[in-house]
Amino acid sequence: MKLTPMLQQYLDVKARYPDAILFFRLGDFYEMFFEDAQVVAREVGLTLTARSKGPDAVPMAGMPYHSSQTYITQLIEKGFSVAICEQIEDPKDASGIVKRDVVRVVTPGVQHDSENLDARAPNYLAAAFFSPEATASSPVGLAYLDVTTGDFRATELRDLGELLSELDRAEARELLVPESGHALLLPHVERLGGVFLRPRTPDAFALDALRERLGAGVRLADDLAADGYFLSADDIDVFFKSARDFGFMSPGLIEGAISALLNYLIDTQRGVSSIIQRLSPYRAHSFLVIDESTKANLELTQTLMGGKRTGSLLSIIDRTMTAMGGRRLRHWLNYPLVDPKRIGERLDAVEHLVRSPALRADLRQALDEVYDIERLCGRVSAGTANARDLKSLHATLALIPGIARLLTGTPAPLIQALATRLDPCTELCAHIARALVDEPPTQLTEGGLFKKGYHAELDELLDLSNNGKDWMLRFEREERERTGISSLKIKYNKVFGYYIEVTRANLDLVPERYIRKQTLANAERYFVPELKEQEERILGANDRRKTLEYQLFERLRHEVGTHLGRLLKSADMLADLDVLSGLAELAQRRDYTRPTLDHGTLLQIEDGRHPVVETTLEAGERFVPNSVTIDSAGGRLLLITGPNMAGKSTIIRQVALITLLAQMGSFVPAKRAHIGVVDKLFSRVGASDNLARGQSTFMVEMTETAHILNNATERSLIILDEIGRGTATFDGLSIAWAVAEHLHDTIRARTMFATHYHELTELVRTLDGVVNLSVAVKEWQEDIIFLRKLVEGQANRSYGVQVGRLAGLPPAVVERATRVLENLEAGQFDEMGLPTPGRDPESSPRPTRRHNPDQMTLFHAGSGPELSPEERQTLERLRELDTNALTPLEALNTLHALVQTLSEGAR
Repeated sequence: MKLTPMLQQYLDVKARYPDAILFFRLGDFYEMFFEDAQVVAREVGLTLTARSKGPDAVPMAGMPYHSSQTYITQLIEKGFSVAICEQIEDPKDASGIVKRDVVRVVTPGVQHDSENLDARAPNYLAAAFFSPEATASSPVGLAYLDVTTGDFRATELRDLGELLSELDRAEARELLVPESGHALLLPHVERLGGVFLRPRTPDAFALDALRERLGAGVRLADDLAADGYFLSADDIDVFFKSARDFGFMSPGLIEGAISALLNYLIDTQRGVSSIIQRLSPYRAHSFLVIDESTKANLELTQTLMGGKRTGSLLSIIDRTMTAMGGRRLRHWLNYPLVDPKRIGERLDAVEHLVRSPALRADLRQALDEVYDIERLCGRVSAGTANARDLKSLHATLALIPGIARLLTGTPAPLIQALATRLDPCTELCAHIARALVDEPPTQLTEGGLFKKGYHAELDELLDLSNNGKDWMLRFEREERERTGISSLKIKYNKVFGYYIEVTRANLDLVPERYIRKQTLANAERYFVPELKEQEERILGANDRRKTLEYQLFERLRHEVGTHLGRLLKSADMLADLDVLSGLAELAQRRDYTRPTLDHGTLLQIEDGRHPVVETTLEAGERFVPNSVTIDSAGGRLLLITGPNMAGKSTIIRQVALITLLAQMGSFVPAKRAHIGVVDKLFSRVGASDNLARGQSTFMVEMTETAHILNNATERSLIILDEIGRGTATFDGLSIAWAVAEHLHDTIRARTMFATHYHELTELVRTLDGVVNLSVAVKEWQEDIIFLRKLVEGQANRSYGVQVGRLAGLPPAVVERATRVLENLEAGQFDEMGLPTPGRDPESSPRPTRRHNPDQMTLFHAGSGPELSPEERQTLERLRELDTNALTPLEALNTLHALVQTLSEGAR
């Protein structure tokens, strides 16, 4: 195939970005060719056409550049990467084909367009690094970065399971992994949720390769416009020093993960953006550990049904006024603290704001006018911020002095520290105010950005451009008077510029100095030297004005870029203040109280409420609060029985949520709460399968239970709901029994164990740390009333038939179930498992091992048939035998005698 110069240029650029869809700028359109065109047409519904015909036909698809963002977003959501290839020279100045190059690559984890991002959620790009021979139990280095805010973190994890949990609570969108480890992660894609895997070559994880690339320069083309702001090799070395100084056990793994992230930024953004001001290394166990199953079961940030934010805990507690505060609250929720001192500092701040309603109202009113400084800084560093972005930045900086004065003298140390660290960047704020008009346009190349008096040369050009119209009107008036042609007009178009138009009826009055420019059917067009000179001055001034304004704006934007560190520090302080004031507002409006936290193991909640459920009750309904006491040193395993719908799941969940809220620094929905800090929070509730991974409901249940038993510690809080219900009754009961014993004896963690296996309540007889509780109900005729109250003791019935009636089972089914239940409970079967004589067989259930009255139960020796005197005598003699002292012959004689005794009894 013979390629045109343009297609050859396309293929040359595409060769550098083989894994991205290339959006190739042609005039006012982005075009895709070959396989990219087919992919885009299929994925976003564009019409697939062809360039040329016959054997030289090339698949082609495209869209107007001004509507491209919609298609880019759709592709990104499907996990594709998009390379934006722009014209990097003016077509008028081109000699031959216009120069083009990729200015940025948009991926799920690297994008700056705020319209396509959730303002209240991070957008993390992550990298995981492990050795080529790594297994699921090998350590992992993890780093992740939000390029829109500069939030950059790194940690080391013990194994693959911890990596998956950390990625889930960090909510990463894209994960870079070594090619050698791709297969290790591939089976766990389902657990990764919305994270897109990106296998990378070994060089991508090498620090030496990163330094070499930085030393060679970050530009892909010498003439590419330097819109962005990039870090130097020295700046980047600071990140690695921060990681080394932190004292990780496997610093090489952390170094590899960080290198992969920064290399990816060079690939996609032409360099390492200056929005990244620092690395924040941390240890995962410095925060309350919440695995992905627990996070999902407790619906912390999204609901189990539909994955929606509405209905989650986050949606209920989020009273922040800014996008920055919303993201910070989400982080606090995903990473609760385990240090009572730090938690106490947050609680002191919240308490002060609760007790100062006027201060809280003024602070929230001021925060309501604060723009998203973090993402504004991200656009500045990416070279995409416009004049309105800088005006928004100015508006926020102008608010900071007032916010600082408002908080002066606050007794809460945390608020005082935040207020004193607020930086209004006074000089920068004044510069933006002096430079930009009050309502600048979004376009940067059409002028109209700067105030008069900001720049002398610009003022001259503005005057010339604005006064040109007055000069033309004056010249038109003078020419009418000079020639006597009252209909003479001065006009303008893009082809001919300015000209004098005279109708044919007045051509005899045209002076000789007029030079003909164009002949029309009804008029002639002319120009004169002074008109041409003025035209050049006006049009030249307008073009020079636009060019100068763009240059001045670039300088101003660059100046803002030099203040990114100060701006991001203030953004950090404002986000914390927003969260604290929002938590105080929540506490006041929802009647939350301050919890007490310490290093003990007592967890005591008086009149606790479920923070989500209590907000969703219908009018007239009242949430019934409940009290719970758990202590590793005492009653550490609470066995909770009661019927379905009685509220067992709500109660155990609310204990977990109250604990989590307390450790993130929030007041809690309870009359009183004392929390011995928890190191890990585990939840195993509900029934779900994973058929894609070949896992049944019971397999998922057992996998999650195994994870808890293998990772929980004595300081953990565990909530379990219906362990063992996904298999046969005896199997499930046996597993639940063994799990409960292991939790009590070996792990000794604080545990709430909701179950329908009433047999488990017998554990209280043998395990001193078990407490039986039940959810009370009241029977009324054939119905039950759920009291929603947790009381001491065990439930004696499950009321399943009554719940079935409430759910709408047909009356015939309910009646039949009632009769079968009566027979089961009465044990109306003979020794063969058949209905007893005289009983209607149709009214009895089919005999099973469980319902056979001669089958002794596993846990209650007295539940079988009563023993005869001969049988009791035989058992007593067996107990008294010392088998170690018997000779073989004595043993045989003794056995014979016992058999004779039993035989006589049977006769």
